[in-house]
Amino acid sequence: MKIIFAICRIFFILFVWTFGYFIWFQRLMIAMWGFNPMSKVHWIYIWNEWQSGWVIQSVREWMFVIALFAMLPVWLTGWAVLCTVPWTKWFKIILLFPIKLIHKKIKERQKEKNAARPKVTKKKSYKQTRPPAVRAATGRIKHPEKAPEKEIATHSPAPETSTTERTSGVGSFVAQPASSSSGSAAGGSVMDILRSAGYRLISDAKIAGKKIDFVAVAANHILLCLIDSESGDWLADEERFNDEEPLWFSESNHRISPVRVVLNARDALTPMLGGEARGLEIKAMVVIRQGTIINAEDMFEVWNGLNVTVCRYEEGGPDEITALTDAVSSVSSPDDGLFHNVSSALN
Repeated sequence: MKIIFAICRIFFILFVWTFGYFIWFQRLMIAMWGFNPMSKVHWIYIWNEWQSGWVIQSVREWMFVIALFAMLPVWLTGWAVLCTVPWTKWFKIILLFPIKLIHKKIKERQKEKNAARPKVTKKKSYKQTRPPAVRAATGRIKHPEKAPEKEIATHSPAPETSTTERTSGVGSFVAQPASSSSGSAAGGSVMDILRSAGYRLISDAKIAGKKIDFVAVAANHILLCLIDSESGDWLADEERFNDEEPLWFSESNHRISPVRVVLNARDALTPMLGGEARGLEIKAMVVIRQGTIINAEDMFEVWNGLNVTVCRYEEGGPDEITALTDAVSSVSSPDDGLFHNVSSALN
């Protein structure tokens, strides 16, 4: 098949080259010497002159004779040279040139936009100019008020009952007084809160190379719970920049958004599930344990759009973020088969 294609290519080049060459050669001879190589009458005239003893004398006549004798060698040489040219490659270059030019222009415009984007990152300066009300709304200012509450809890008449309930994982927060200013005072540990809601837990699972603190399994969904224990004030940002993961910024540092980490884990876990767990809804949750999200009010709409729950626990803030105990609602516990399917996918 390749041989047939090569032969067809050679004869196609021969046809095109012959047609173009002889038209060019005819016009050259007519323009220079008034001789038409395509006319039989002109060839008869040359032959008669030769028979009658025509003597070549001038340079112009020598050039005419050389042109006639060089006609066939030039034709064959041009054909051979054109057969060696990679025409397919050149046609691709010529045909794709407008597309590549447009693509290059689009890339240059994107680079200009990306280069101009860092100038808009004035959110960082917000950390220096933010109003005191944002800092006052966090749970940190209320440290002095927590000490008396702990003393009251220590001298409560039934500490053994709450300890037993916490050990067994059965809703110890029911027996303790709730505190609206703290996200965890009423619920014990995160594990206790999730178990008391009806979840069966898988701790310290690794999904997509990242550690997820709890994979909480319910009868009709799976909850991925990531506890963010980084302290300090953080400026949250969930937008990608130059194909990099979204970052959260502090006064002197930055890190990958924990929201993006848990969303990546959710996307990675979906195709891993099998059996009864296949197609089960996977929810994502980030628990702010120590840090403070200084632009939380601006991020609520973004987090809702990403379908992720961000809540606070212990020292996490500000208070505008929903407490963990309020973010977790009661669910139906899964059967052993469903729980085993999820556990198998993570192992």
